[in-house]
Amino acid sequence: MTPPDSPPVLVISGASGLVGRALVRAAAGRYALRLLTRDPAKHRFPAGQAVGWDPAAARKGDERALETLGGALEGAYAIINLAGASIADGRLGREHQQRVLSSRLESAQTLLAAARRCSAPPQVWFQASATGYYGDRGDAELGEEAPSGEGVLAEICRRWEAAPEDAAGARLVLGRIGVVFAREAPAWRKLLLPIKLGLGGPLGSGQQWLSWIHLEDLAEAILFLLERGHGPYNLTAPGSVRQLELSRAAAARLRRPALFPTPAPLLRLALGKLADELLLASAKVRPARLLEEGFAFRYPTLERALDELVG
Repeated sequence: MTPPDSPPVLVISGASGLVGRALVRAAAGRYALRLLTRDPAKHRFPAGQAVGWDPAAARKGDERALETLGGALEGAYAIINLAGASIADGRLGREHQQRVLSSRLESAQTLLAAARRCSAPPQVWFQASATGYYGDRGDAELGEEAPSGEGVLAEICRRWEAAPEDAAGARLVLGRIGVVFAREAPAWRKLLLPIKLGLGGPLGSGQQWLSWIHLEDLAEAILFLLERGHGPYNLTAPGSVRQLELSRAAAARLRRPALFPTPAPLLRLALGKLADELLLASAKVRPARLLEEGFAFRYPTLERALDELVG
């Protein structure tokens, strides 16, 4: 158990990823951290914070691993579950779909099995999801009450969100995360590279809406919701942009043209289903509940974000 005068304990799975690292920085000094990692020796976490775990322990029936994980969860205030394979690391064929889905479900099931062993399980469970939940919705503005859409990503997101079940009695927060912008974010680097080379322009028609969030705002929003949230939240900036608008704005900052379109068939040839699901789908997602509950964005507009991302 955590002593009464100690900071609350925050357990983070997926702490070595982009969002996890940002959360570790943002939570420092506010929480005592327990960082779940498959290989504690590989990652340079501060002494005493890393906890080895196997996200597939529940499926394997590994009682010893579940007992160890239960010890890490015992008495914790909250668990943030970010663990799982990245959607963008593949063509979204059947094998990759299954790898993404299995990794996300297994991590949640293992955390749930371990939490159910605790006499004092975590009080709050944050489960990462994505705005892919809404599918391709054209120009419709999507608040949290909007139904899930169609497509591979929508199905994966629905199953991610259902995976914690009763969250072992914890208050469950579901974070539908937009495209994450940061200097070190893979999505941002991939966007910027052709622009830097003078080859930027619209993807497909360029009229599709892109719902994004700056990494710093994402980390702060997650910590904000640990104190008050319940149910689904759209974790996106208030200012969604059309893809062509984003390309032109970034190109202007870099003093490069944005005149070279990439036709949709070429994107599909290169990326398979991933092109339709991630690059060509349109989702104008609004963080309605975050705004209603008083969260203050540091980067609410694309212009503000570009000030930091490009200068």
